[in-house]
Amino acid sequence: MIKKGFTLIEITIVMALMFLMLGVIDGMLISYVKIYKSSVSQNKGFNYLNDAIFIIEKEVNQNVTQVKIEKNIIKIDYYKKIGKINSKEISKKDIKLVNTNLYIIYGGEAIKAESAIIDDVKDFFVVKSGKNIYIKIIWYNGQIIERCLVIENAN
Repeated sequence: MIKKGFTLIEITIVMALMFLMLGVIDGMLISYVKIYKSSVSQNKGFNYLNDAIFIIEKEVNQNVTQVKIEKNIIKIDYYKKIGKINSKEISKKDIKLVNTNLYIIYGGEAIKAESAIIDDVKDFFVVKSGKNIYIKIIWYNGQIIERCLVIENAN
């Protein structure tokens, strides 16, 4: 008499192979998720750092009369409009690292949260040579951005 069906050993072997395949697929999925999270974090950091450089470049070139560098602080003299009349006065602003945040500080005012360019900065380096400014920002996760900016309107 011919019996139809599977033996207990055959079912056990098939289940073991399925669990083995699921383990491999699970390991691949976990590895993919880790790589994805790392990639998103790096891209986010790169975007934040690029935005910071863009803001610094705008501040260095907008209505500026003079740009000086002293101890990794960018000191900017700029024209400020007064009232509705087109008269201008020269004001000052600094771009500097305070604790771990990079700020724009207008005319010696107190530091305000809205004047922060980027948070969690490990280090900030600035060097000026002629009309060029070399900027290096090191972020908390070790990402580094380096740029050379041209001062368009100032000395």
